[in-house]
Amino acid sequence: MSTGVDSTGSVSSVGSTNLGFPTGGQLTAVDVKVGDRVTAGQVLATIDDFAARRQLQQARAQLAGQQAQLDKVSDGTSVQGAQRSLNAAASIVSATRRQVDATLAADDAAIAAAGASGGSGAGMTGTSTAGAGGVMGGAMSLAGSAATGAMGAAGGAGASSATSPAQATAKRQADAAAGDLQIANARQGQVTAQNNLDAASAARPNDLAAARAAVDAARAQVAVAQQAVTNTTLRAPSDGTITALNGGVGEFVAPSGSTTPVAPGTDAAIPGAAQAAGAAAAAAGGASPSRPGGTQFLVLQNLTQYAVVVPFQEVDAAQIAPQQPVSVSLDAVPDGSLNGTVLAVAPSSTAIGGSVEYYVTVALPNDPRIHDGQSARATVITAQSGPKISVPNRALHRQGSATTVTVVTPDGRQVPTPVTTGLAGPDRTEITGGLAEGQQVVLGGTS
Repeated sequence: MSTGVDSTGSVSSVGSTNLGFPTGGQLTAVDVKVGDRVTAGQVLATIDDFAARRQLQQARAQLAGQQAQLDKVSDGTSVQGAQRSLNAAASIVSATRRQVDATLAADDAAIAAAGASGGSGAGMTGTSTAGAGGVMGGAMSLAGSAATGAMGAAGGAGASSATSPAQATAKRQADAAAGDLQIANARQGQVTAQNNLDAASAARPNDLAAARAAVDAARAQVAVAQQAVTNTTLRAPSDGTITALNGGVGEFVAPSGSTTPVAPGTDAAIPGAAQAAGAAAAAAGGASPSRPGGTQFLVLQNLTQYAVVVPFQEVDAAQIAPQQPVSVSLDAVPDGSLNGTVLAVAPSSTAIGGSVEYYVTVALPNDPRIHDGQSARATVITAQSGPKISVPNRALHRQGSATTVTVVTPDGRQVPTPVTTGLAGPDRTEITGGLAEGQQVVLGGTS
């Protein structure tokens, strides 16, 4: 004796895939027909790839430009040039310092020479007298001036016989100030060169990083463009059979945006879920699509393994669990039922025709008579017991908590008899006490 719950649904192949192109386009080739068996990787159809290839060319050109810019930055000499400028500025500072030192040394010699010359001339001028003595004194002064000029030339100061120690000292002071200014200017050039070197050295890693990033971005765009070209060819993702095809060469197909609604616990599709429409879905577990495959360009199915996908009302679904046995009746196979097994029960409900229901997936045995989309009635066995006495439900009379049956005695009398019941099925109920095997009971006025 067993009891269970039943509902109607549809047969679905385990492994159904809706296929199409990521972008729309004009079909240039359709290499398969409905019913063709295909293998993974096989070309199914192609769309015009002109725009995709042009975009790939542009992406490759941009990559070449960014690579050239990276090479330019990598081979740049800004740091080396700034280093050479700094070296030259340092040399100018050294040369300027040597020049100033030489000038000051010459000035020191001129001061010394002027001091020696100026002292001698003053003594001789002081001894001059009027008349002849004055003429002789003047001659001696001329001689002293000549001597002073000679000493100045010998000292390298270039001072004339009129140069005094004060003038020589003033010249040295002026030369020292000018020299300090020249050295300061030379050092400023050195600082500027150092700043240029620091800036070039700091900028180079960043310039290289930016150029490499631009190359990486351009390379990524090439990969995207290459994938767009690849996507103009539709290939089979797995072995299977073409069960729906919507499009011919020259026609335009829209981008594929739909996915396959999958039944719980398996890769089987929920029959008609993508096209379900209100009460029709409640009646048969899914509405028939307006065209094979619905809005999909192509449908690929595995026609070697099937399952039944059945929606159960929430009260019945609460009694169903995986591994429970299922009796499956197919309208197309009227000569008997198939033994199935519950694979999974959906963890969340689906509203079908205003009713809260849960999809249940039932595994089916291999049978050549089974085909995708066939109508099915599934009875899930929720409880069962060993061989026991049972009677048709029509024989039971319930009043309050008491249950009786009308037993027909051997002499033809009808005697109401209390009984205890066990499992109750849709047609029969188990009797656990009150009846013996072989007794006859009245069924709705007949025995």
